[in-house]
Amino acid sequence: MRFLRSRYSLPLSNHRGVTLVEVIAVMLIIVIMVVIAAGGIALFFRKYNELKAYAELQADGLEVLNYIKNGIPVGSREVRRMDNGEIQFIAPQEYYGVNNAITIRFLQAAYGASQADGIRVVPIETDNTIAPSDFADFYLYDGAIRCNWRYKGIGQASPVALFPKTGKRDYMFLDQITFRRVNTDTEVAALEVTLKARVKVGPKQFKSIHYRTKMAKK
Repeated sequence: MRFLRSRYSLPLSNHRGVTLVEVIAVMLIIVIMVVIAAGGIALFFRKYNELKAYAELQADGLEVLNYIKNGIPVGSREVRRMDNGEIQFIAPQEYYGVNNAITIRFLQAAYGASQADGIRVVPIETDNTIAPSDFADFYLYDGAIRCNWRYKGIGQASPVALFPKTGKRDYMFLDQITFRRVNTDTEVAALEVTLKARVKVGPKQFKSIHYRTKMAKK
């Protein structure tokens, strides 16, 4: 009797197994792909952190220039210093800066000097809410731009570090802050402010900003 062989059955001798060489080749390809992918991910996060740090430097630099120009919030119910170095002014009453100053004076500079690394702005009196002795000082001290003020005759308990902020000084560095007289009159009325700073983005790698702007009292 002849046995009928199904068309779906194949001789076992035709089934070919996977050799050790092929397994090793596949594993090598997978390892190479993983290494390439990991390198790309690491590069992405490194670039992301660089851009984040540089954007933070730019934002903080513009913020301190805005404080100097348009005014530091004073008369706050509370000045909070956050763990990340950010500053919160709770319910400020006034803003003391160059734009609303009646007088601008250089700090720690010889009489008649054309520039300094600190200024005192004396605000315009409005509705008897500002005392004649009120002021706001913006100055360089110990590698940071600091601000101290007196509101309604009451002085600030301690200066506030505006730039670099507390908690950021291990990777953000101030290189220069200069206030230069623009007008030729005896009294300082207009200033050119130069700010240079840098942020660490890697081992011995930095990104820098160089801002220069003009501001004047009303």
